[in-house]
Amino acid sequence: MIIWLDHLIFGNGHGLKTPYFDDKFYWLKDAKTGKSEFYQFSGGYGAQLTSFQWRHPRPGERRRLRGVDFTAFQSSRQWCRVRVSWALHLSDNINVANRQIRVLQDHLNGSMIFDNDLTEKLREAA
Repeated sequence: MIIWLDHLIFGNGHGLKTPYFDDKFYWLKDAKTGKSEFYQFSGGYGAQLTSFQWRHPRPGERRRLRGVDFTAFQSSRQWCRVRVSWALHLSDNINVANRQIRVLQDHLNGSMIFDNDLTEKLREAA
């Protein structure tokens, strides 16, 4: 992937190029395929990560990011790119689910940067 050209042309997917959009991108590697992509965190509506890619994911596609499985939640074509929302399996208890989302956000923001495996942290939140 040509990252600089991708961001120059498409930016964040909302029509704003990267230098003018103050949002965080996370470069995460899929442990199953070995491919890396940019993701954005979104804490609501059941999906926690968003990525922009060229194709729709296969039905039920899973990615293992930071030791946790994320499933394709929703995808829609925007211009020539596809916006994909990725969700992790959350607890049925809303309070526990909110704690798990906060742990994921803290992990991505670097407060747990040296701990690559997020699975144990999510279990502790439950």
